Amino acid sequence: MSSQRAVRLEELEGQFRELAERASALAGGLDRVVLSQRPKPASWSVAECLAHLNLSADPNFPLWERGLAEARLLDRNKEHPFRVDFWGRVLCWALEPPPKFRFPAPKPFHPVAAGPVDAILPDFLDRQRRVLEVLQAVRGTAVDRVKIASPFNARVHYSIWSSFCVTAAHERRHIWQAEQAALAILA
Repeated sequence: MSSQRAVRLEELEGQFRELAERASALAGGLDRVVLSQRPKPASWSVAECLAHLNLSADPNFPLWERGLAEARLLDRNKEHPFRVDFWGRVLCWALEPPPKFRFPAPKPFHPVAAGPVDAILPDFLDRQRRVLEVLQAVRGTAVDRVKIASPFNARVHYSIWSSFCVTAAHERRHIWQAEQAALAILA
């Protein structure tokens, strides 16, 4: 997986497809016990990593929808390259795996009750499908010129494009974490 920020829609779509494939290969090959088992008491299980990504994705969809409505009012012929802004660059750098440092997830995004283990992967794949639908909808719009607030910190504003790149980096981080958890459990 390339850790470079995408500048074209096709690159970003490919990143989200690859993340779905990695999650499917990982979670699809593990039984319920391994999916739910934490490698250490303070670490997340594979299921918890995916549940966290599900919780983290949900607040983006209404933000993207509102931002996209604004972007449609701008240049309808926007093509590549898209630019990642300051906060997008900082957050992508901080989130890319392996982690450079750790910071706690905000409480609303803790996978306290991950839900039925059998539903976590299908729920994740459904969100990936929805992200790809949003990416299809942004074609021709200036999504790198419209700012939205981060769903994790309302004081941080970045472009819709940057939010897509940050989301991909965040997913790479936690898919990597889930892979490491599985390796530790199966070792």
